[in-house]
Amino acid sequence: MRHNVRMFRARTRNGFCAVVKSNAYGHGIMAACGIETLADCFMVATADEALELLSVINKPVLVLGGDISPYMRFYESQIVPTVYNCSQLNWVLNAGYKRFSVEIDTGMHRLGADENELNAIVARCKELDVKPWSVYSHLYGGISSAAEQAAEFGRLTAEPILKGKRHLYCSCALDLDGFDLFDMSRCGIAMYGYHSGMNICMKVRAKIVALNLVHRGEHVGYGDYTLDRDALIATVRCGYADGLRRCDKQLYLKVRGVKCKVVGVPCMDLCMIDVTGLQCRVGEYAYLISEKEDAEYLAKCYGTIVYEVLTGFNGRAERIYI
Repeated sequence: MRHNVRMFRARTRNGFCAVVKSNAYGHGIMAACGIETLADCFMVATADEALELLSVINKPVLVLGGDISPYMRFYESQIVPTVYNCSQLNWVLNAGYKRFSVEIDTGMHRLGADENELNAIVARCKELDVKPWSVYSHLYGGISSAAEQAAEFGRLTAEPILKGKRHLYCSCALDLDGFDLFDMSRCGIAMYGYHSGMNICMKVRAKIVALNLVHRGEHVGYGDYTLDRDALIATVRCGYADGLRRCDKQLYLKVRGVKCKVVGVPCMDLCMIDVTGLQCRVGEYAYLISEKEDAEYLAKCYGTIVYEVLTGFNGRAERIYI
């Protein structure tokens, strides 16, 4: 992660906001400790995530917009809530928060102030002699919408009170040449290694707990799956409750660097793989992810994106930091 952050900062040459929402994209919130000295601030999705993060780091934590009711119940000086209308701004200020972000809608139409709401926020800030700690928006199309949304974001933030820490771009900032990257960039998926030139940070493995010689025509797992040849079947302590989802595509795990097919369908807590010809043993590990292509293949099999694969390793998964 440190390598990836340094690479990102060298490319963007502006402020760096580390996005660690959703348990740091499945990597675990403790991962933030390793990059605290390299980040200007962090970003999470909820107030609860912010409080958890502040138990291990001491940097400003931006919280994405949405429900602001938690800030009515507690005050934490390092939390920077998001507002996108005057009512939210008043509530946050009345709760004691001196720092806040303003989110602007530049075309995604998910959350954020439109131009009228933004003008009202600016007027209220001038009236109270306060200004946002940061101002941001989201790209809905990555590089394809960057130019159009950047122009709109620049226009809407021309007011001096909104100029400070403006941030629009996420990991796609690495692919933008000749763009004004504003004051800060947010880095999520690239920080975890899923971008050209970056190193993946997390390997995912599960222990082999049994080996069985199963003969042709015999069943493996639930349902009516039968073998078409004799095979050595390894039972692995990982199932769909751990992030290895059921799907209609051929899944594999790697044992000693060899791709081993998942046989039958994953159970809730276990799966079976064909390790015929490998001299593996009970107690060693099978890898769901050992390199970038493994996560990308899982995403393809699931019909989704790498983000969803990574955030799916939750619950009882143990995280070991090196």
